[in-house]
Amino acid sequence: MTREEAVRQIEQTAEEKLTILDLSDLDLEELPPEIIQCTHLTELYLNINQITQIPETLGQLSNLTLLNLGLNNITQIPEALGQLSNLTLLYLNNNEITQIPEALGQLSNLTELYLEHNKITAIPEALGQLSNLTELYLDHNRITAIPEALGQLSNLKQLGLGRNQITFIPEALGQLLNLTELDFRENQITSIPEAFGQLSNLTELHLSDNQITSIPEALGQLSNLTSLGLGGNQIISIPEALGQLSNLTWLGLTENQITSIPETLGQLSNLILLYLLDNQITSIPEALGQLSNLTTLYLSGNQITSIPEALGQLSNLTTLGLHNNKIISIPEALGQLSNLTELGLSGNQIISIPEALGQLSNLTHLNLNDNEITSIPEALGQLSNLTHLSLHNNKITSIPEALGQLSNLRHLDLANNEITSIPEVLKQLPRLKIYE
Repeated sequence: MTREEAVRQIEQTAEEKLTILDLSDLDLEELPPEIIQCTHLTELYLNINQITQIPETLGQLSNLTLLNLGLNNITQIPEALGQLSNLTLLYLNNNEITQIPEALGQLSNLTELYLEHNKITAIPEALGQLSNLTELYLDHNRITAIPEALGQLSNLKQLGLGRNQITFIPEALGQLLNLTELDFRENQITSIPEAFGQLSNLTELHLSDNQITSIPEALGQLSNLTSLGLGGNQIISIPEALGQLSNLTWLGLTENQITSIPETLGQLSNLILLYLLDNQITSIPEALGQLSNLTTLYLSGNQITSIPEALGQLSNLTTLGLHNNKIISIPEALGQLSNLTELGLSGNQIISIPEALGQLSNLTHLNLNDNEITSIPEALGQLSNLTHLSLHNNKITSIPEALGQLSNLRHLDLANNEITSIPEVLKQLPRLKIYE
């Protein structure tokens, strides 16, 4: 659409007193001044264009309730937008904006404000006046500090401040009692305020990739929390209190300095996903065997020496990752994990594979690379759904004929072993690629 066609559309909208005008994705470099004629407009879509400047005159479209200027090249927000007193939704995401004008604090009916993916360095105190705001997104900016005034946004439900340069979270945010989602991932935050324990409606809390050293006990009060992300920090220990988060389904603590898992985590009866990769954990508590809803357990990159029999009780487990630990043996009990599809135990000190693994009828991926295994049990030939079997860099001398029954096998890695011959029956498997 040419600029002329856009003008024609604007004039038609004005003439017919239409309330909605969609000028999105038209490669417009500017907003034609004729827009001022559209006094009846309630919704104006200008997203996905090449607009660099918002005309001051836009502030005269007093009936606007929705204004979408996302995905443009806008560098500045004019003060005049503060006159749009009926505005409830304002999209300014994915632009080149460096500053938020104080005037936006006048938009008393605003419920949703989208400012993510810009170059904003500061949040004005005035945003604390937006008493009807329920959603505020400021992710992917250059913000260094959060004003105390944000604690006044009593109706706020979702606050996105991820991927900024924030170092400190004010206690005042603990007053946002209606918050359900809070995102602070990828900042430079060193501590979590105790006041967060008051956010009783919070369901998602994301604080991964910061510089946090400890988790306050107060987080155990967040009874509605379903997702807690704390990976990529410098956390040393998990407080017992996290065991009180009865609605938690996802817990991420990857890449920290945690040395032990408290028994209380076994109380998280709704937990589905547990990520504890790349820590300094030495043992797995028996209590984890009580997590009856758990489908995914990642404990790779730790210093674990043994797998407790209790893990065999995790009847819903589909993925178990224990790569790069110091495990010597695999307990027979793992053969009870009837829903397991992926088992990863590479980079350990395992000597033998128990026959019981042959009972894992749903297993598709078995990775035992880089161990001390000397033989493969016949029982593995019962794994009818197995597609990937990795035994690279072990001490295996022969391959049992029984593996020829694995009709779904596509990838068999036997490199760096002491094998002298591969059974013909394996070479006849139609989909199989053998790495020797």
